Amino acid sequence: MYYFLQYIKHLLTATNQHGVHSPFVYNYLTKCLYANTKFKGSKWENVLLKSIPYFSAKEIKISSNDFALENRILKEFGLKSSDETLLDLVYLDNPEENVLTVYTDKIHNDSFFFLKNIHSTKKTTEIWEALRNNKKVTVSIDMFYCGLLFIRKEQAKEHFKIRI
Repeated sequence: MYYFLQYIKHLLTATNQHGVHSPFVYNYLTKCLYANTKFKGSKWENVLLKSIPYFSAKEIKISSNDFALENRILKEFGLKSSDETLLDLVYLDNPEENVLTVYTDKIHNDSFFFLKNIHSTKKTTEIWEALRNNKKVTVSIDMFYCGLLFIRKEQAKEHFKIRI
């Protein structure tokens, strides 16, 4: 019931590219998410797989037990999963509130965090809210099935709810 109510709430408050006043997010929506390219898989998988080439992610960290997804990403895009260099993408299917602290030394200005199932339970919604309200996060995009967090020093803090 919680998931369904969150979904209805999201639909009522979310927008598409026409309600976005950030050039960074507008370009991401129009040139990436709403582009005709489709990958096989769920909505969140489609967002993840489209976002990797759009943001030119090369070094990634996949914090998941989904080895099939990890192998697909590494093989399809020729990427490396790494802990030793600066990361372009951090994928989390079970995020915790301290995730930004854990990866502080591993990210750069163009890095992004991809969080799966941000509204599946009340606890995951609370973690999402805490992360997006973190003072380090400047741009957050809530797509209901997943969320993206950016730490872009040149941008003012903004939160977007997007329909996909």
